[in-house]
Amino acid sequence: MERMFTMKPEELTPQLIDHIFENLNLEKLDDWNQKFVESARQWWKRKKKLSDKQKKRLGELWEAQISE
Repeated sequence: MERMFTMKPEELTPQLIDHIFENLNLEKLDDWNQKFVESARQWWKRKKKLSDKQKKRLGELWEAQISE
């Protein structure tokens, strides 16, 4: 059963987003999610902004990995 996302997009601070991008294990993700993370990471490096949908998905992926 997939774990429910508990963090709100506004709770993903710039520091937490940086931490997630530095520590997320891409090898544990499927191809689609790997591409999503890489794309979001590049956008974050250029703009220091993510949409609420991007933050939500990034938070979901992070929570899934830290709960393993």
